Amino acid sequence: MNEKGEKMGVVTATEFEKNIKSQNVQNIYYIYGLDSGRVIKLAEAVRQKVLGKGYTAADYMKFDGDGFSLSEFLETAEMYPMFSEYNFIEINDLNADTLKSDELKKFISLLENIPEKTIVLISMTGFDIKGGKKTVGAKNKKILDTSSKYGVSVEVEIRKSTELYKYVIEYALENGSVINSQNARRIAELCLGNTSAVENEVDKLCAYADGAEITGEMIDEMVSVGLDTNAFALASAVASFNAPLAMKLLDELTSLRIESIAILSAVSSAFIDLYRASCAMASSMNEADVVSDFSYRGREFVVRNAFRDARKTSVQHLRKCLLILAEADMKCKSTALDSKIIIEKAIAMMLA
Repeated sequence: MNEKGEKMGVVTATEFEKNIKSQNVQNIYYIYGLDSGRVIKLAEAVRQKVLGKGYTAADYMKFDGDGFSLSEFLETAEMYPMFSEYNFIEINDLNADTLKSDELKKFISLLENIPEKTIVLISMTGFDIKGGKKTVGAKNKKILDTSSKYGVSVEVEIRKSTELYKYVIEYALENGSVINSQNARRIAELCLGNTSAVENEVDKLCAYADGAEITGEMIDEMVSVGLDTNAFALASAVASFNAPLAMKLLDELTSLRIESIAILSAVSSAFIDLYRASCAMASSMNEADVVSDFSYRGREFVVRNAFRDARKTSVQHLRKCLLILAEADMKCKSTALDSKIIIEKAIAMMLA
């Protein structure tokens, strides 16, 4: 065992946040998960742990997963630190699936035999290494397992609803404002549980409130509603056959200047949430069953809303909507027709 002490292995984000200041420096840190905002915060905590609070970009080497050069990384990792205690290297968004088999073996070998004074931080903020599934893909798992064995790995899941509401209240207090639990819940849900989005919106609201309480009216006026939030609202409007609201929401989505394929994907995802909820109710299953079976942990409010809105229509209607969306997706990807018109037609067919 080297001078850095015991390996931490696999820990939760909460454990990592609590103990990083007191723990010995690790050779390898692998931080990933659905809450990219919190991944960013933990990665920053690692930098300050290794380099000190006054570090600069010149104090370490950073590689991006896009266009990652294995040879350059291996050469850098073998260097001995000249002007600092550690040779600190960060790799952001390294997708092992982009590495050839021999490259992956060399990368793993370096992690297994990492020089004592080299620190490698691998952070994932741009993609999900699980690919929406319950487990990590084979290649990425090899790097993850090796990191856990020779250092520490942290999976940053979406915070539990109650934990995030509490965090909104605490973060507002730190910035000089107060907010009640109901409005804290609204912000958390509008931001879809993403810590970074929550902090951005609360920062904006605190500046606007200027020491006063953050109100529901302020949230309505100031908080940016994202693609997924609007997409679910659109699906809910279709489920309840509210044509005027559905078309209004579609206009808002298209005004965001987001690619039509992305809009269609978000709407389809929202309908899948509704369909799962509807099928669950038909099978006498409850919200907890859906949260567990389909990995909604930390996004329980999505299931709660889906159960509420799925009651407004039938399983058959939702199934037809999914078929219409699948056909629209195929047309958007295979024809030269205006994608916006294809989506508008699909919404009209679902409302019919």
